[in-house]
Formats: sequence, structure tokens, C-alpha cells
Amino acid sequence: MTSLTFLDYYINSASLGVDSALPDIHVNSYIRAPITVGKNVNYEDGAHIGKGLISTLLPYSITDGYNRERSLTPKKAAVLENDYLKAVFLPELGGRLWSLYDKKAGKELLYKNDVFQPCNLALRNAWFSGGVEWNVSIKGHNPLTCSPLFTQKLTSVNGEPILRMYEFERIREVVYIIQATLLKDALLVNITIENTSDKDKYMYWWSNIAVPETKGTRVIIPTDKTFLCTYDDKGYYVDKTSIPTVNGVDITYSLNSNRSRDFFFDIDKTKDKWISAINEDGYGLLQFSDPILQGRKLFVWGNHDGGRHWNDWLSDKAGAYIEIQAGLLKTQLGHFIMKGNTKISWTECYKAISVPKDSIHNDYNLAMDTVSKVVSQNMHYLSGDTFKISKTEAPVYYGSGWGALQNMVNNTPISNICDFPLDSITDEQLDFVTLLKKGYLPTYDASQAPKSYVVGQFWLDKLKNANKDWFTLNHLGIVSYALGNIDDAKKYFNLSISATKNCWAFRNLAMIQKNIDKDVLTASNNLIQAVLLNNSYTPLIIECGETLIKCKNYKRFKDLYFTLDDKVKSNGRVRMLLGACYANLNMLDKAKQIINKDLVVDDIKEGEYALSAIWVDIYKKELAIKLSKKEDEISDDEVLKNYPLPYELDFRMH
Repeated sequence: MTSLTFLDYYINSASLGVDSALPDIHVNSYIRAPITVGKNVNYEDGAHIGKGLISTLLPYSITDGYNRERSLTPKKAAVLENDYLKAVFLPELGGRLWSLYDKKAGKELLYKNDVFQPCNLALRNAWFSGGVEWNVSIKGHNPLTCSPLFTQKLTSVNGEPILRMYEFERIREVVYIIQATLLKDALLVNITIENTSDKDKYMYWWSNIAVPETKGTRVIIPTDKTFLCTYDDKGYYVDKTSIPTVNGVDITYSLNSNRSRDFFFDIDKTKDKWISAINEDGYGLLQFSDPILQGRKLFVWGNHDGGRHWNDWLSDKAGAYIEIQAGLLKTQLGHFIMKGNTKISWTECYKAISVPKDSIHNDYNLAMDTVSKVVSQNMHYLSGDTFKISKTEAPVYYGSGWGALQNMVNNTPISNICDFPLDSITDEQLDFVTLLKKGYLPTYDASQAPKSYVVGQFWLDKLKNANKDWFTLNHLGIVSYALGNIDDAKKYFNLSISATKNCWAFRNLAMIQKNIDKDVLTASNNLIQAVLLNNSYTPLIIECGETLIKCKNYKRFKDLYFTLDDKVKSNGRVRMLLGACYANLNMLDKAKQIINKDLVVDDIKEGEYALSAIWVDIYKKELAIKLSKKEDEISDDEVLKNYPLPYELDFRMH
């Protein structure tokens, strides 16, 4: 018999802090990174690549207020347990499956992080490693990966408890539902995505499974073909090749990869869909599913300093990990069309696998056959009445109030399965409830940061008929931008400033000028105006600094720095920008006082080379003086040979 309990689960945790009030106005480069497809990818395999990409993360805010100060903190948890397994889910953190413990073997099947440490690896910035992450709607990590989900207990027709977690995803405007239960020695997870609108929508799903990386970890999948994806600051490159050997090494052993890589495996339509990660002793995790979930992937950090540092940066002493993943398409580089008034549903199975180590760590074909036989013997777990419901209880935990607000907008439920109670509405939605019911937005002092945003033609029409104070005009600009009406957006931001000078509209206008118009000088002037109105808001100072550096106005940011609050001055990214200015002003001693192994930039971004670039810039200048050479006569490799980059500053993935 399985039990389902809801409890406080203590984790050594950093705080998520407060989301930024600065909307994504063409700021997030990840969602627009170009994708180059190699000659070995045929038309069918490449049909979805690059399709359905978004231009902004709006209406979501950016979760960048975290730090690296950790303390033992209770997290809301849902625990499924029987005689074989104990599964711990974290509903307030995207429903993450945090732990799957094999009670018979006395072993953890997943990579269970020893901390909750947000870092800048997701679309909304904050992301954390470990367990199984559920990714819906858009390429990249789930916008709700650090957000609470509605959570409730169901009972199956067989009398077994089922955990249900669900939310309304605001970019695609769909509801997604995660249901889980234990059946003997298997964790079964049933996923449903609902599109109850008449509109066809681009869609996406990947289950990202973190597993321990040991010296002998081997990833086995039922194929000898892969789409190899590499990436850098210029974008993605994907091409098709054979496995297990790629560039002279067996990539099914993760430690053989010398750089961070994605391997998307091409599994034949006729074969069972599965992936496994098995250690040197023949023990590990097996994941298999309905054929609907056709894609499988291996992600490795790479056996190099940058990759190892990223792994360590995300944890404390939890050790190394890799990710084995499962998705609805063959790669993660695009989206497919989900028809209106339809739903997609499938079941995944997670369980231990234990096989003779000689059957795994010799011939790859033998390894495939060995695991394939185990999968065939266990496919029955995916059939039957496991997820047929006889009883539904009220939610134990709440998600956001956005689903309830959307119900009000539609005048009809957004889900045929799940409820979004009116009492889930919080301060984030209240302004828009007022707009919906009374036809206007509340009036705020211009120093107060907006709490949240909405997008779409419906809200644009409502705002056009509302009062025209700075707050409403600023929102009109944001909604216009999200709809692609750039000239209207600029008009509304200027009207907002004319109504009442406010840093928010100055900043939003500047982001269009910088990122779309490519008028960096005008953008920097407007950001300076914004900072003069509010010199204590760290995200604003950072954007101002980045823009001043881009237009090479290093002295202006250096001087601005010393007018800031001490709290802002101490921010690692703000200090990094100051270090870059010192380097460019040839104030090398001052630059070195900042850019060293003790500098901590809490939100250093995956794929961001800023720290290593500034390091090279400083020491290239120093080496040029030492060797009586011009800087352009010295290569970056020569600099790093003479002045090795400290491990603490190495976030290079390639």
C-alpha cells in the first residue's frame, strides 16, 4: 500500500528574494539565439527546429533577487512512499521530484542536491539543479520551475493515492498537470497538457532527470544515432552523427566529454522509448514511457574546469551529475503545433535497474540489448487503471492566482480537469481584477515598482479605455511591445514620462532604443535619467552600467558607482562592471582588486563569459607592458598561459 503525506521538508536553502520589476524588453538573448543546422539533419528531423520561438518572457517577471547565503529552511513537500520507494516532490518549486530513494537497495536513484541554490540558468534567471524538472511550453527551462503549483490528493479506482500538481502557463495559455503514484517498485508519472482555447499553439515538453555522475556512469539508449548540439555566445549548432564514438571517444561515458554538450538521441519509431544511466556496478536509473514521449537526451557539464565549476556552483558538496532527459520532440530546439481544444497525455516510469556490470561496460550493442530486455519486462507498468480517478480532494497547496484571473477573462474554465479557486488571487493579480471589474488601474506613486504584468490584445483594449496616468501608460507600453507594436510602445513610454517622470518608463524606453533600435547612446542617456530618479534599485543600476560600458562611457559609470547605496555597491555584478571600467581605463591595480577569485557574482549566467573576458583584458594589458608589445599582438591563450584564470572565475562551458 502506498501513502501520500504533505509535510515540511528541510533543505539548506538560499532565498529566491524578490523578482525584478524590469520587464524583458528584448533583453533575454537566449530565446533569440540563432540555430545552425548541419547537413546530416534531414527535412523530417529538422522540421520543428527553430519553430515557435518566443520574443519576450513577458508576462513573466525575472527572478533575479536571490543570493548565495543559505540556511536550513522548510519547503512544502509531498511524499509518496511504499515498501520499495520513497519519492519526495517539492510543489512550491515547480513540483520538482527532489528525491527517489530505493529502499530495498538503500540507494538514491536521482542526483539529490544537498542545497537549494538558485543560479542563472533558466529563462527567468533562477534555476536549481537536482531531481526531475518538468518543462512545459517553451524552449529552455519551465518559467514556473521556481514557482508553486496547485497540489492535491486524488484516489484511484484501485484505492491508491495519487499526487496531482498543476498550473496555468501564461505564455502559451495552457494548463499542465503532473500526476504521480507508486506501483510496487516503480514511480509512475502521468502528464497532461490542456489547450482549451480554439487557437492552435506551439508546444513543448521535456522531463529533465538529474542523476549522479560516477567514474563509470554509462548512459544507454536504444539507438546508435544522435543529434550533437554545441553552443556558444553566437548560438547553437546541431548536426547528426553516430554513437557511441564521437570525435574518437565513447560519449555514452559522460566523463569522456571534455566540454558541455547536448546529445539528442534519434530513436526509431518502432522501438520502446527509454533512457538509462548505469554506474560501474551495473546499478542505476531507468526511465521509459509511452511512445508519445519520443525524444531522449544526455546533457553533460564536461570534464573541464568551467563545467566542473558550474556543477559545484549549483551545489555544496553533492558531487557531480549529468542529466538524462525525455521530451515530445527529438530535440529541444523547437516546438510543435498543438491544436485548439485538445489535450496531450502520456505516462512515464522511473525505477531502479540492476544488471550484470559486464553486460553494460563492454560492447554497446550488448548494453542496449540488456536494458531493452528489462524495459520489455516492465512495459506493463504503463497500462491499466493506475490513473483512473475515483475521488478528488481540495488543494493542499496553492499555485498562483493567474489561472483564476484567466477564468474571469474567459468567463469559462481554462481547464476541464483542474480548479483555479478565486481565493488564489493575490496582490500580483489584484490591479488587473480592478481593471477587469471597474475599468481602471489603481494609481501609484512613481517610486513604487510595478508588481506584475499582463500581455495580449484583451488587456491592451482594456488599458486603452482606462485612466491615463503614468502607471497605466507604462503598462500600455509594455503590452504594446509584447504584441510587437514597437512604435506604439515608445509612444506610451514617452507619454508615461510626460505624465509623471518615472524610472520605469525611462528604462523601458531605453531597452527598445538599445536592443531594437541599436541606439546605445540615447539608451544610456535615458538610463541615466532613470537612475537619477532611483539610484537604489540594483537591476536598474546593472542595466545602466552594461549600457554605459557598451557605448564605452567607462568614466561615467565609475563616477556613478560612488553615488550609490552601499548595498548596491556591494552587489557582485555591479562590482564586476566597475572592474571592467577600471580595466578599460587602464587602472589595472584597481581592476585587479575587484576581478579576482574572491569576487562572487550571484547571477553569473550560463554561457556568460564576462568574468573570464575581463580577466583576459586586464592581464593582456599587463602582459603587453611587460613584453613591450601591442595588445593585439598577444593572444588570449598566451594571456591565460601566463596568468591562469582562477577556478572560482571559470564559467566557460566550451
